[in-house]
Amino acid sequence: MSAPTSTPAAFDVLTAPTDNRLWRWAASAAIVGNIGLNYVSQRFPFNGQTNAQVSYKYPTLLTPAGYAFSIWGLIFLSLLAYAVWQLLPAQRRNLLPDAVARPLVLANLLTGLWLVVFAYELLLPSMLVMLLILASLAIVYGRARHYVRRNAAPWWASVPFGLYLGWISVATVVNVTLALGTKWQPGSDQSLQLAIILVGIVAGLALNVTRQFRELAYPAAVAWGLAGIWVARRANEDTLVLAWMALAAAGLVALIGLALAWWGRRQTT
Repeated sequence: MSAPTSTPAAFDVLTAPTDNRLWRWAASAAIVGNIGLNYVSQRFPFNGQTNAQVSYKYPTLLTPAGYAFSIWGLIFLSLLAYAVWQLLPAQRRNLLPDAVARPLVLANLLTGLWLVVFAYELLLPSMLVMLLILASLAIVYGRARHYVRRNAAPWWASVPFGLYLGWISVATVVNVTLALGTKWQPGSDQSLQLAIILVGIVAGLALNVTRQFRELAYPAAVAWGLAGIWVARRANEDTLVLAWMALAAAGLVALIGLALAWWGRRQTT
């Protein structure tokens, strides 16, 4: 019996570029399926509870206010626009859709899987799935920006992936905090200090990614999530420091992200 394929090797195969047009159709189908599954999970919740209800059971200092999750509407709308655009005859020779198709399929399938795993309160597995979503989207976004910055694709073609990756970046930190909280219960002071450190890490990574790719959608989504943390924590005197740190981080990411994106556009025009 042959040895099983290693996880890194399998991930490389699943995310490799392809010139098979069927993968474009698979990407569009995965996007539609992901959106449909999200709708079903709200109308007919898996395990009898929505993701919001599960999150309410396991509160963390980094969970954004409920309104912040409305960003999914914008993410899904932009993904639908991309799903249609990439299949148009005029885009047959465009290399961007072929480069991102496989990891995009994987990211959407994993997002659907996460809905089910999280609904059943399998918190550690949900964290692992979320990390795989993050890795898949990082590949998608990096490849998309490669073509956009070389004027081989329209400027907006990477926007859906920037929004998706930005929000998942914040969601991953929340998911990791939530999952680890089931095995480790630090004191209130330690929890607050850890949350502040994680806010700084999220902001720092967002600025580093934006410095590399010079596009506004990604830092905008991260800033939106950080602002949601501020809204969730500002009413509690014990977490005011965290709230204002999150707001400051959101403003920093938004302003520097805007400047870097503007400078990037100037360099490509």
